[in-house]
Amino acid sequence: MKKLLFLTLFAVCGIVSALPQKSDKISRVLEYRPAPGQHINRMFPPPELSDTYENALKFANDCLVGNKSMLGLGSFGGYVIVGFDHSIINIKNEYDFKGLGNAFPGSSEPGIVMVCQDLNKNGQPDENEPWYELAGSEYSNPQTIKNYEITYFRPNPDKQRKNISWKDNQGQEGEISHISFATQETMYPLWVKEDQITFKGTKLRNTAHDTSGKGTYWVLDAFDWGYIDNNSNADEITKNGFKIEWAVDAEGNPVELDYIDFIKVYTGQLQEAGWLGETSTEIFGIIDLHPDAIISNIDNTVIDNTNLLITQNQITILDNSDEQYQSNIYSITGNLVISNVNTKHIDISGLPSGVYLIRIKTPNNLFTQKFIKR
Repeated sequence: MKKLLFLTLFAVCGIVSALPQKSDKISRVLEYRPAPGQHINRMFPPPELSDTYENALKFANDCLVGNKSMLGLGSFGGYVIVGFDHSIINIKNEYDFKGLGNAFPGSSEPGIVMVCQDLNKNGQPDENEPWYELAGSEYSNPQTIKNYEITYFRPNPDKQRKNISWKDNQGQEGEISHISFATQETMYPLWVKEDQITFKGTKLRNTAHDTSGKGTYWVLDAFDWGYIDNNSNADEITKNGFKIEWAVDAEGNPVELDYIDFIKVYTGQLQEAGWLGETSTEIFGIIDLHPDAIISNIDNTVIDNTNLLITQNQITILDNSDEQYQSNIYSITGNLVISNVNTKHIDISGLPSGVYLIRIKTPNNLFTQKFIKR
């Protein structure tokens, strides 16, 4: 299918400043389905909010809307799905959003990120709207297991040990240990009525290791990039930033997405680190790095409120007056690349792909707008 040509624009000042302001943070949690873990029914959510799914979902919203506080996802596969008050735009060669977690050096619990488009614009990720994984640094590692599936079983309430048993589709089975400081009665989500819950996804290799040799000092190494709760929030964007252009389908084929509407984060490892217990991704929030970006089909489309007609080769000022125009286009680094006087037609056919600023000055007005040529 032929891909339409798009131009991404967002205003930085001037006459388009009246457009509704978008939040750069999570605006809603659509689904919260953690796997068993040491914090489930104890902190995520606390016991009084673990009785029903409605209460658990409300708790997740209270945590993540506006990136207010942390939410735990439990062992492998546990996930949360979040949405925004706008589409997050794919800007070529740039990081599109940042993931916030609880990682610090030696304590990484990486969560895999998936994205989805709201194709029918009903505000929900429907079954016929596919999810795509953002392929992080470990996606092609030989130890990464694709299409992994695990089932956790509710523990027998009559047994003193409340470990959570599991079986996977690799012929393996084991337990999630109910460690000493997990004071809740069970780590199996209380609001889940079924006696077993199954999760599917990509499983990352284990990284936990004991550096003391005595089981007292555990280190959980970070991966290079592409996972939430993997590197410190204070690290450079190359460590905790995400590009929509990393998206791959279920077969691992790259997918071109101009925008996304929903983000899913799930725990990517199945491992324990001695007395620290199981690895469990914790998400603190997501930040859209270009919240004011919009997508417009550049084939004869007027960009709202700017009086500009943008095509691939030309910018036209749509005005019937006899005003004099001074139009300058700058690179994102501030270098002047095009200058025009007294013309309403600006030739941009020679500009390479990239981010630019156009500044248009008239006797009565001045506005600046940022645009991205693809």
